[in-house]
Amino acid sequence: MIKSKIILLVFILLMTGCASSTSLKKQAENNVKAAEYYKSIGQPQVAEEEYKEANKNRDSASQLSSILVDLFNLFTGKGK
Repeated sequence: MIKSKIILLVFILLMTGCASSTSLKKQAENNVKAAEYYKSIGQPQVAEEEYKEANKNRDSASQLSSILVDLFNLFTGKGK
């Protein structure tokens, strides 16, 4: 019974293509850096879009699916 639940969880994670919370946080940091650059060269509209993307990535990083991907990577040895 437990094996089937674990297999189902792994299958769901693989099929949904979830990103880990770590990678989403890195993407958010990159979005903020890009926004600061665009703002410095006089592109405030593009900077605003980058800030919005950063907020979306931060929100996604705190969702359960991304945390489960991190845990799965940790237990399978991919999270070194």
